[in-house]
Amino acid sequence: MKLLEEIEKRHSGRAYANTPVSDDMIELILEAGRRAPSCANTQAWNFIILKDSQARDKANEALSGGNYWGKKAPVMIVVVTTPDGGCPAHKLPYFMMDIGLAVENMLLQAVHLKLLGHPTAGWNEESLKETLNIPEEYRIATVVFFGYPGDMEHLSDKHKEQENGGLDRKPMDEITHWDGW
Repeated sequence: MKLLEEIEKRHSGRAYANTPVSDDMIELILEAGRRAPSCANTQAWNFIILKDSQARDKANEALSGGNYWGKKAPVMIVVVTTPDGGCPAHKLPYFMMDIGLAVENMLLQAVHLKLLGHPTAGWNEESLKETLNIPEEYRIATVVFFGYPGDMEHLSDKHKEQENGGLDRKPMDEITHWDGW
């Protein structure tokens, strides 16, 4: 048995090529997100796709400085939800897990298509909501960049090092507890 290749290869890359991503590929990524499981099938996500360079440029103004590299990506998908849009069981915020599952499906589909995908935290929510006309009751859960891998020349030294550093993971025995803690 072997782990899925897409899981092994997935990483949050920051070096994007200036190559357009086809609408067919974007639709496959969105379909992967749409097919994610969600608590009580509430599907608490909405996706705002920014492919037009002018729309992305305007939205990019709301990004934090640490996400400078995302401005090179040809596709930005803003994932939004309402805090009451998901499953109300146990008064837990299941909608956030649901969004995480949808985004992971999208990231794995991107890897399958030989694309990079990188979910982020770091934007001015009010500014981005205003720019994209997002209704007041919605929250931005994440901004995900997609595109073909590119040259690292525009990355900071720190990010170049992270791009070359591999996927460090905690040892299995540090994170697993069989039959109890």
